[in-house]
Formats: sequence, structure tokens, C-alpha cells
Amino acid sequence: MGLQQQISSAARKGIAKSVEGVKRSAEGIKRFARLERVLATVCLFTPAFLIWFDDGPIRESISAYYNMEEGQVFYFPLTVAAMLFVVNGVVKDGRAYNTFLGAMLAGVILFNHDDMGLLHGAFAVAFFGGNALVILLFSSWKAGWFKALLFAGIVLSMAFYFVFDWFTLFWAEWLSFTIIALHYILESWKTSLTSASGTRTA
Repeated sequence: MGLQQQISSAARKGIAKSVEGVKRSAEGIKRFARLERVLATVCLFTPAFLIWFDDGPIRESISAYYNMEEGQVFYFPLTVAAMLFVVNGVVKDGRAYNTFLGAMLAGVILFNHDDMGLLHGAFAVAFFGGNALVILLFSSWKAGWFKALLFAGIVLSMAFYFVFDWFTLFWAEWLSFTIIALHYILESWKTSLTSASGTRTA
């Protein structure tokens, strides 16, 4: 085999490896996007499950469901959400803050608001406040007004409870969860678009 043929063969192999690497990378991005959609779904529907499986009126807060008869309905989805935050922070470059948020949500779950109210409250404030800051400071969406709108939604939902007493903490938390879910759905959508663009480029 001549030198020119060897160079041509090596080039073809190099190109094939590059294409395969791009495909694997694109598939990894798609899987990560699915992870974000699962996280969003858990955040969005957990409060509804708590209402559905509990007897009696809607409780004061999401945290108040820790001692419901069907305790797994409280602990399982919130633990899944905490782990998804942690995994998100571990596997995605530049998102270590999500590992922190997962740890804060885990603290909310571990320390119930009746026996360890101050500790529970500190974790809850860190979780919801941290998500608001992440949306404002680290969201990949460039439109500043949109990020500010999501940030303001979480802040206002808490203000409507703590300052204006317009509704219970349960609804303020659910609204915050909804905004967090919307953020991750949009992040997932953008991740999918990036993956599709990368595949076409390949």
C-alpha cells in the first residue's frame, strides 16, 4: 500500500471515529434532556399526588404531608427529585449548583417541619431561593426578561404567602415547583435542539 493510500485510509478512519464520537455525544445529550424532563414532571405533579392520596383537606404546606398514611407518596417522589438534581449537577459540566440544590431538597425531606422546624426551614429557603438564583444567573436562555420573569415568579409566590398571606404555603410551594419545572422543560428543549443541530452538523 502506497503512502498516499495509507494517508487516505488513516483519514477515513479518523473521520469515522469523529462521526461516531459526535453520534455518541448527541445521544448522551438526548438522554440528559430526558432526565431534565423527568425532573420537571416530578416537580410538577408531586403536590397533586399528595392531595390525591391523602385523606382530609389540603394541608398547610407540602412538607406537612411527611406523616400522611401513605408516606411513600411523600418520600419517594421528592427523594427522586433530589437525586435527579444531584445527578444533573454531576453529569453536566458547569451545573454543580444543581448538586447543591439536590442536597438542600434532601435536607427538606430528612428534617421534618414539626420536630426540626428551624433546620427544615433553612433547607427549604436554600432550595427555593437557590432555584430562583439559578434561573436568574445560570439559565442558558439569553432573554434576560424571561429569566427575570421566572425568578420573579418564585419570589412573588413566596411573598404572597409570607408577606400578603393571600394563600397557604402549600400553594406557594406548588407554584414555585411549577416554575422550576418550566425552567427544566425549557432547558431540556434547548438541550434537544442543540443535540439535533449537532447531529445535522455531523
